[in-house]
Amino acid sequence: MGSRLPKFIQAWLALDLILALFPPVHWVMSGSDPILGVPRALLYIYGTGFIVALSIIATYFADRALWPGRAGDR
Repeated sequence: MGSRLPKFIQAWLALDLILALFPPVHWVMSGSDPILGVPRALLYIYGTGFIVALSIIATYFADRALWPGRAGDR
């Protein structure tokens, strides 16, 4: 069963996978100077969480556009 999601959504989800499951990027950034008083490791964690949350929302709307008459729509 293939995915019917647009290619940019699939690429975005692949980027999410790399960001969330590749901790060496986090470890490398943790030793750097803070940005505006916030450690770079925290910026990485919060940024990754924000990007993943946005991709979930975008995927929801893309999926909803593909299946307009599904149960649960009002």
